[in-house]
Amino acid sequence: MAWWALGTTGENAPLLLPAFVRASGIRVDLQAVPWTGAHEKLLTGFAGDSLPDVMMLNTGWLPEMALLGALASPPPALLADQLPGARAAVTLRGQPLAVPWTADSWVQFYRRDLIAAAGYAAPPLDWTEWTRMAQAIIRGHARFATLHLLDWPEPLFAYAAQAGEPLLRDRDARGNFRSAGFRAALAFYKQGFDLGLTPKVTGAEAGDTYIGLRRGWFAILPSDAVFLGDARRAEHGIAAGSWGAAATPGPQGAGPMWARGTCLAVSRTARDPAAAWALVSFLAGAPLQARLYGITGDLPTRPSAWNALPGDPATRLFGKAIAGSVPIPAVPEWERIMGEVQLVAEAMVRGAYSVDAAATEMDARVDRILAKRRWLLDRGRLA
Repeated sequence: MAWWALGTTGENAPLLLPAFVRASGIRVDLQAVPWTGAHEKLLTGFAGDSLPDVMMLNTGWLPEMALLGALASPPPALLADQLPGARAAVTLRGQPLAVPWTADSWVQFYRRDLIAAAGYAAPPLDWTEWTRMAQAIIRGHARFATLHLLDWPEPLFAYAAQAGEPLLRDRDARGNFRSAGFRAALAFYKQGFDLGLTPKVTGAEAGDTYIGLRRGWFAILPSDAVFLGDARRAEHGIAAGSWGAAATPGPQGAGPMWARGTCLAVSRTARDPAAAWALVSFLAGAPLQARLYGITGDLPTRPSAWNALPGDPATRLFGKAIAGSVPIPAVPEWERIMGEVQLVAEAMVRGAYSVDAAATEMDARVDRILAKRRWLLDRGRLA
């Protein structure tokens, strides 16, 4: 039986399997797949009829995989004891498509000493005061306040989530990026670059972000829960007690975040569906989810697994954010939409667009991406 596991979780997956193999006698052919290129690899696997029996997926990819008819429906028992947001993230038009596995959010990890030197105990949670803090951090210092890599869509979409307006309209068939809420988020994002609060660099140009944080190149590293696992590893050199975590700031304070996380799905063409679901049941169980947190920092989707986690402030912060998360638009084109929006955002930062012109361009590009969806809706071929 083949299983594709992604990113850091995939690299550590060999630690998870021995107990399953001993108990079941089922041999698992594991392939660790980097996040970069994972989406394309899955689509290529479908086109070539070579998908694995079990696959770890970003929950945002589920609508696309469902449209392709690539997934088998999970047994209802595997969806019990799940956080509401996690279950909603794997459900499309009332039909579960996979089993939630890890939950996530987007927060600010910060250097306590650099924030304190600017006169703050922690980063403020409203945009106006956050900007004052950020300007105090860079005043007289050869450093930046934060790091918003130009090829990361997450910072912009995290700010957009705080604005509280849908990103798509007309039954998710058109962009809503000219809404007042999104334009405010886009203006705040752009302001960070205009004021020199964050460098204009991509991930390749920035290099190891943990080295940058450790050396004080910037004071705040926005990230997901992978930081929790990486901070425990000696090779990253992040001293215990040197950092803290705060929610993503919003216009008047932190608000709901988009639901993030991964799930486990079984291919519709799995050679042995019973064995595949047995592996999913093992991996998605509360004991294994709690153990995974200890290895990688990945956070569980089962409330019973949360009971076994430590009660440190960073973990509690993620728990609060995950409990109040809202689903992203459930359209197969979402991956492409995020990519196009970020391309326009990068061009805006580099001077090609004003905020209003960028929002208009985003809507135009997204409307082109969603043209087929509108065609299907108009003809009653899409619910």
